[in-house]
Amino acid sequence: MHTSLLPALLGVKALVGRKKYRYRVKEPKWKKKWKELNEGWKGTVLYCILGVCFAILVHTISGILLGTSLPIVTVSSESMVPTLNVGDVVIIKGEEEYNPGDIIVFDGWEKEPIIHRIVAIVEDGKIRRFDGWNGLDDESLKKLAQGKGKIYITKGDNNANCDQYVFPPIEESRIYGKAVTKIPYIGWVKILFVMWFVKDPLFGAMVVAVLGALYYGYKRWVK
Repeated sequence: MHTSLLPALLGVKALVGRKKYRYRVKEPKWKKKWKELNEGWKGTVLYCILGVCFAILVHTISGILLGTSLPIVTVSSESMVPTLNVGDVVIIKGEEEYNPGDIIVFDGWEKEPIIHRIVAIVEDGKIRRFDGWNGLDDESLKKLAQGKGKIYITKGDNNANCDQYVFPPIEESRIYGKAVTKIPYIGWVKILFVMWFVKDPLFGAMVVAVLGALYYGYKRWVK
């Protein structure tokens, strides 16, 4: 009886001892290509392009939702301190009507749009002021509004005088919208980019070279 079981036991042992083969699923070509694009300088260029495309998409969608061609601005001066600080990102919304006290973004006397507060509005001889502001008397305001219809008098919270001591009043057609919220300090990324790469490309190239050298050294050290 034991002799008859021997072949069966040997057969089981042979089956158990067989080598097991694992079949590998072939990696799709697109996945392999994507990995190649992510490596080295190609990956850096790719993500830069994707970042720019994403920023344009966000800007376009935000503009449609907020009703303005300039939905996001970065504060680059101290004229609105302490309400707005350098580096703050401000969300802008287009409105049908603006009131004294609103912080607005408008085309003014500088290359970039200006963000200041409305301190007075003059329309059809009527004057509305913000919080008792009296930087200009009624006669001066009415004179500024002659032949212009509705005008806005603006001022930076950190400035001693209103803008219209020197510059012409703001008309509604030049207003992009009013500030609805802010995100503190993240705009420094844009400010530094403009400072390093737009205004001083040579300095920007030096920064990139130094960062690249540090990254290369780090990779060598890790290996």
